[in-house]
Amino acid sequence: MGLLSRELESLRGVIMTEEYSGWDPGRPGHELFDILKEEIRSKGQPSAERVREIASISGTTAAKVRGVIGYYSELKPDNSTVRVCMGEACRARGSELVAKFLANEGDTVGILHCAGLCTSGPAVLRDETIVPRSSTGTGLQLFVSMDSISQKLGSEKVVKSLIQELDNTVSITRTGSRGLYHLEPMLEVDIEGLRHAFGPLEPSDVKDVLNTIIGGNLNSHSLYLGEIDKHPEMLSQQRFAMARLGVCDPTDFESQLALGAYLGLMNAPSMYATEKVLDVLEKAGLRGRGGAGFPTHLKWEAASRERDPIKHVVANADEGDAGTFIDRMIMEGDPHSLIEGMVICAHTIGATDGWVYLRSEYPDAKRTLQSAIDSAREEGVFSQVGPNFDITIAVGAGSYVCGEETALLESLEGKRGEVRARPPYPTQEGLYGHPTIVNNVLTFSLVSSLMREGGETYGAIGTESSKGTVVAQLVGDTQKPTCVEVPFGGTVKELFDNHSSLEGVTAVQVGGPLGSVFKAEELANIELSFEGLTAAGGLLGHGGFVCYGSDFDPRSEVIDWMTFFRDESCGKCTPCRIGTQRALELLERIGTDSEKAGDRTLLADLDEVMTETSLCALGGLAMNPVRSTMKRWPASFGGENNE
Repeated sequence: MGLLSRELESLRGVIMTEEYSGWDPGRPGHELFDILKEEIRSKGQPSAERVREIASISGTTAAKVRGVIGYYSELKPDNSTVRVCMGEACRARGSELVAKFLANEGDTVGILHCAGLCTSGPAVLRDETIVPRSSTGTGLQLFVSMDSISQKLGSEKVVKSLIQELDNTVSITRTGSRGLYHLEPMLEVDIEGLRHAFGPLEPSDVKDVLNTIIGGNLNSHSLYLGEIDKHPEMLSQQRFAMARLGVCDPTDFESQLALGAYLGLMNAPSMYATEKVLDVLEKAGLRGRGGAGFPTHLKWEAASRERDPIKHVVANADEGDAGTFIDRMIMEGDPHSLIEGMVICAHTIGATDGWVYLRSEYPDAKRTLQSAIDSAREEGVFSQVGPNFDITIAVGAGSYVCGEETALLESLEGKRGEVRARPPYPTQEGLYGHPTIVNNVLTFSLVSSLMREGGETYGAIGTESSKGTVVAQLVGDTQKPTCVEVPFGGTVKELFDNHSSLEGVTAVQVGGPLGSVFKAEELANIELSFEGLTAAGGLLGHGGFVCYGSDFDPRSEVIDWMTFFRDESCGKCTPCRIGTQRALELLERIGTDSEKAGDRTLLADLDEVMTETSLCALGGLAMNPVRSTMKRWPASFGGENNE
């Protein structure tokens, strides 16, 4: 033990404590990941002796530690100088060419699947930390987004120019993004209580814009967008989850309170009796926004009926579907809506602990969310649930399948993120064997809004079966990448016509990498709803719509998808573990001179087996994009093969 660092030694008491009355060597807790990340970052791959030492610290076995190291992509030494996102949205915008260019320039290029920067892709990440700059003053009141995408689009350069041009009486407040990324970097100014906007700005525009603001003739500037709340792209939305995004500093507790954060919890905590909350959620028709679309009130009701004195609330912030980033936007721009939703849930089911399982690709979200959690704790928000309730952020270690709720729970327990067989369901036996609610960030954010605005208000919009709003992230090879919150209903084409553009778009994948691919002309006949997309052979997923342009290569994309599924399979069930590999082999042959008689029949049979027998959606939906793409672009796969 003499080789142990002080940092690891200090964690011994935390890890070895018998929390949750279910602690055992097979469940060392997520702190094991933190230990391994620091170990591998600073010293490289641990030796056999070192693995045994870490196992001792963690209260587990060396075999368990080795199993974790072998499973997660980020528990391996990484010598890359830059990482390039190869998620669908970035790939549609040329990330493969960017990676080749950087490699030719001498960089050691690493690959990641999605950075959550889908509107500013291709995303290129270097090991650097940008601290958003701001200023306080009683003079001119300016607002600039510090959202991660806003930074990639140049918001920090704009702020730097503002600071250089202005004196120290000016206030520059950093906010989340309003989602209109095609208009960013955006500068807003408060004039007599109304927010006026200019954008998209270059640093060279700043001086002229400031002169225009000071001169008072805002309409004279070509970049003037008008009052932001009256902008056509804002008026055409109905914002619940996105209501506070872009309005104030997300870490300013008092400003958040003034905009309605914790309204119910602060003023009338007694209204959050279990029956009241479940009634509001049922009237709202709220369904989980993580992909499955399960009625939220039924899930919460099931957990509330359990008599276990220990229960958990878990926010799934492992937003791994390329083309989706609203969870990141909320954590960076309105983290208190997530916290409030989790506290309401804890109050409803009688939870004793809260957890946020956060993907490691979201460092800015972690900083902002942790600050908000600390503020909520200090202001007594958590005491509304109980004297010991708290929320802990657990950062993942690189695994797409950990977005599935049971794999996420396994990972939270410090294990390989393998999917659990169900039943029992997490509401019965979840984290450490106790009843657990797992919802994604957007769902919890909507809960906080519904309890403030009323379930009937939300349930009155949308369609009969898909009530309320959808947060649509329109990205990829489109001229107007954006994120909007609109009522369910109408068609997918109308969504693009009103908020983005289908000009030059050949194909659209809806619902992440496991979603179906449609020709652009089909979207006029697909209703924007859970049922509408299901009827069309697709799924809504987390609301991502990835556009591909005229250079869309169906065969290449299909092979890329199946390679990703093969690599990310947790290996728990045979249909997915073996099926994805066999499907990849078939897809690499089909449409080439290597194609064998019977390959297409075998692929169809494999499709049926994987879809019907896989333990989770990764295997169950892996053939979705393959099937839909081969159906719509048969020529790319050799046409009809007469066997």
